[in-house]
Amino acid sequence: MAKPAVSAPLLTPPFPTTQPSATMGALSNHETWDLLPVIIWKLSAEGFVLAANRASGELLGYDPAEFLSRPADDFLVDSIDFKFLKKRIEMIGKVANQEACLLCKDGSTRHVVIDAGAETSGGSLGEIYCAISDHSLRKRTEVHAREQTELLLRNEEAIIIQNLEGQVIYWSMGAERLYGLPAFEAIGRPLPRELGNDPQILTEARRIALSAGEWRGELKNSTTTGTQFVAESRWALLRDQSGNPQSILIINEDAAESRLLEEERLRAQRQECIGNLAGGIAHDLNNILQPISIALDMFRGRLADNESQEVLGMLDSNVRRATELVRQILTFTSGVGPERQTVEINSLFGEVANFVRQAFPKAIQLQVSLEDKLPPILGDQTQMEQVILNLCVNARDAMRDGGTLRLEAVGFEVDDTFAARQPLAKPGRYVRVSVSDTGSGIPRQIRKKIFEPFFTTKGPEKGTGLGLATVLGIIRRHGGFLTLETEEGSGSSFHVFLPAATSAAEAPNPSHAIKLEPKTAGGGETILLVDDESTVLKVMQRSLEKSGYRVLTAHDGEEGVSVFKRHVGEIDLVITDMSMPGLDGPEMTAAIHKISPSIPVLGTSGLDTHPDQETLRALGLRKILGKPCNSQTILLAIRQVLDE
Repeated sequence: MAKPAVSAPLLTPPFPTTQPSATMGALSNHETWDLLPVIIWKLSAEGFVLAANRASGELLGYDPAEFLSRPADDFLVDSIDFKFLKKRIEMIGKVANQEACLLCKDGSTRHVVIDAGAETSGGSLGEIYCAISDHSLRKRTEVHAREQTELLLRNEEAIIIQNLEGQVIYWSMGAERLYGLPAFEAIGRPLPRELGNDPQILTEARRIALSAGEWRGELKNSTTTGTQFVAESRWALLRDQSGNPQSILIINEDAAESRLLEEERLRAQRQECIGNLAGGIAHDLNNILQPISIALDMFRGRLADNESQEVLGMLDSNVRRATELVRQILTFTSGVGPERQTVEINSLFGEVANFVRQAFPKAIQLQVSLEDKLPPILGDQTQMEQVILNLCVNARDAMRDGGTLRLEAVGFEVDDTFAARQPLAKPGRYVRVSVSDTGSGIPRQIRKKIFEPFFTTKGPEKGTGLGLATVLGIIRRHGGFLTLETEEGSGSSFHVFLPAATSAAEAPNPSHAIKLEPKTAGGGETILLVDDESTVLKVMQRSLEKSGYRVLTAHDGEEGVSVFKRHVGEIDLVITDMSMPGLDGPEMTAAIHKISPSIPVLGTSGLDTHPDQETLRALGLRKILGKPCNSQTILLAIRQVLDE
């Protein structure tokens, strides 16, 4: 092709101005094109690629021949197309520094800048020449820079850069917030006096940073209003590309806030350890209480005299008290999950208020405040009552001479800022339930301990130290969190934040128990009973045999499968403990269902659980009975499953 007669400034400049002018004029020399690091295209007036250089294929992943005779729009993506480029050339004679995206062969895209011009012939456009520079790296760098800038703006830490002459050359938004000093007052000056409450330590920090490259420690700082605080400070020496010292980076953070988060983390770890220990103990205690509970039912039927019945009633009462204590321990460990159903705060407050008015001293005045149109929460009604009652009882004990107990519930929107200040909090819509008293308040020295299990200021006959630990465990398992406001002599306010149900569809309906016939006696059906606790096994076997069932027993999961294989076709129901060494209850159930898929299985557990129907189906179980349970509960469950 002959060198075009350029009537418009075709090359002003569709190629980078760093190219030699001789190269820019020799457009017909395709070998010269292949030496250029930018994409060169020659397009027809209709937008088809007539020629493409080697860089086109290298940058986009094609063979240069694959571009030929294809529309340029096959490679241009997003809002820039050939029609746009052509219109710009017709209007102003060229395209300069036009950002666009090109499609690579592997499906990825490259951010590019297009310069283009065209031959003209008789006032109409002829062939169009495009020089396309790859700006992907620059684009990624710009995006990264914006992200870093946004991070610095949001960062709560004070980030300061000081040059080697001791002047501040960078003062972050976090520094402005922490010290109350705007950047324009800090930059270009020595470190402000707010950081220099202890000049000797500042001098030492600078000396060590310059010599060793880093210093860490605590600094006594203050705000522009005079508020004193201790800052955790990190100093690092920054170097240029040649390795020469350039400046000092200083990062300061309010130590009180970081210590609070660390204490919360350590407290959570301690509670988890105690919870695991308590859960294991509770499991064993329930296995101990299980045979006692069943044996009491057996003796109650045999001993009809008044004295025996009175003693048995007293024993039964103690078993129930022990059972309730164990379940309270399990509530603040991870063993108990709430049964999710819609809970209306109005009705919840009504139940609690009735109890408080009847049971609390008359010197304590109750006030109840509820916001109109308060959304419901999703959770366990009984556990929510337990939370509020525990807090009310603590409030009562703090007002020995009387006072005012206030229950309040309002809708509350937790935003990012509020959530950042509260461990475990997430942004969203909550219901805030507050229990406030006008009592003695909580002394500062024990505020960090009050939520720890078994910590109590009450005498041994008045408290177990599980109240607030239980409250905190329940709230967290409901996806909520708790805050405390208290001053000695001025009372306390516990604020419980519980996620609101956003719609009626979100709240599952509570399961409706099937009405049971009073019949509990067996009709000769065969039950396989599996439990690793021999005492539980013996007592339950005798109770079931007395009620008209044939009972086969196994001491673990492996033996349970073996017994089931020997009696396939005879067994009508399997009852198994969920937690056993070796093959546990769910694993044994799966093995049995491979032999006989339709055999019903009941589970028993020393960990008080509330599985939903989906979980039960996944485990292959009809129901899980929490230990300890009495004979009547077991017999009703057996009858319900067999009669189905």
